Amino acid sequence: MCYIIIWKRKTIIQMQIDDYIGDPTTNYLYMNNSSHRRCNEELLGGIGIKRRKKRPKKIKLPDNQTKIDQFIKIYAINTDKQFKLPYHKKLNYPTVSSKFKSSLEYTALQAFPNARGYLKNIFQFNSMDFWSFIPKSRRKKSMYKKLSMIDVFKLEMARYKRGVKYYKEWIDQLNNIPGLIDAVQIPTNDIPDPSQYGKLVHNLGSENIRNYFYTLVNECMKYNLIDCKVIIWDGRFLESYCSKNKNKELKAFSDSEAGKYKHISKYRGVGYVDSTFICGYYSLPIHYNVFPGNRNDNIVFRKSFKKLMDINYPQSYLLLADSGPYSKKNLKLVRYYKIVPIIYARKNIKENVIKVGHRKYINIKYIPDNIKPYIKKIMSLRYKVEWEFSPAKVSYKADQMINRGIENARISIGKLKCIELLTALTAVKNHRPDLINSPTAFKDYRPQFSVHSIQEKLSESNISLINQSKLESLG
Repeated sequence: MCYIIIWKRKTIIQMQIDDYIGDPTTNYLYMNNSSHRRCNEELLGGIGIKRRKKRPKKIKLPDNQTKIDQFIKIYAINTDKQFKLPYHKKLNYPTVSSKFKSSLEYTALQAFPNARGYLKNIFQFNSMDFWSFIPKSRRKKSMYKKLSMIDVFKLEMARYKRGVKYYKEWIDQLNNIPGLIDAVQIPTNDIPDPSQYGKLVHNLGSENIRNYFYTLVNECMKYNLIDCKVIIWDGRFLESYCSKNKNKELKAFSDSEAGKYKHISKYRGVGYVDSTFICGYYSLPIHYNVFPGNRNDNIVFRKSFKKLMDINYPQSYLLLADSGPYSKKNLKLVRYYKIVPIIYARKNIKENVIKVGHRKYINIKYIPDNIKPYIKKIMSLRYKVEWEFSPAKVSYKADQMINRGIENARISIGKLKCIELLTALTAVKNHRPDLINSPTAFKDYRPQFSVHSIQEKLSESNISLINQSKLESLG
């Protein structure tokens, strides 16, 4: 049996093997008939014609038309200027003292790219005098005894830098590693026990840590590490230290101030939200707030942004964020302060939304025309948030609290922001800009012993020698 499929331009002949035995019968199928098309699909599997795409012919444009296209392409018709990313000034390196410049540490930092500096450099190049002017009550004076608030803050910065999570482990290292004591420059006899150390850290106060953080931000602006022209917002979950944290069905938990945190409809635990604004150039924090984990991102962003605007920072031009804080109210709020809000929109929003990538949408209502062609380029800067957040879990071990309460959450998050700024400032003061965003820089201690520890070891060795000689004489 032979089937002849007749199209408008081409005829297809389909034959079977048994058709060659005897005279084949011929059936005509006309594709302009719906029943014939259905028969073609059932019997022959829908044989069709592969239509070749014609290559478009390139037509050379006249000179006048080419000039008009170029004129439109450079946006010369628009009254606004063509958009450019805000310029970031070069780093302003401070002068290095002649004494440190002639040392082997500075020579190694300049000569060898693999040199990362020492923990001692953080306390050597950055002032901690802020803590000496904080008034203390009688109770606090009796608690601190020989230690000062500067000493406790130094110990905490060193603990974060070394990536030690628990107080007991940190106190054991201080007692057993003399190099750490030499880096922090605290007498061995003044080291407190773990329970007392936790109380001393709590008495530092979240407001004092926040005020010291702002002094570090101002110092970073002095060296052009922060300029606030492009700011990026994001939130990070901080897990609280409470029982049955991962139990979804638990209604009450030991930390009453914390809240259940969900991210993309997934339960993450009980804790707090670290709401942080960072500078878009070196990914350094400029402002932070702490909220319970069950707060909506819209509310968290709005309250954090209003507090940021109350601070006397230079004018910002662009604000980048993911789809969490997206709402018309937040977009209008950001635009009110003459900042362009480039915030990812949700998929279900239909008005003034364009697609800029896979599952990524932007509301262009509040974006000027000269910025619209560069939205993808600007949103590519948002990955710098991960630079700021990832060391908290990987290097500093600060993704989980070791105590409860929102005050302790503010203290732990504030200390994390301070050590990040101190690392950046130490890198600039050592003329090593490649170490600004390095959490492992200025982490190691020098393997040297103090005079007191050497004397103790010598006395121990002398006692052991005397005991051996006594045993030999008795034998």
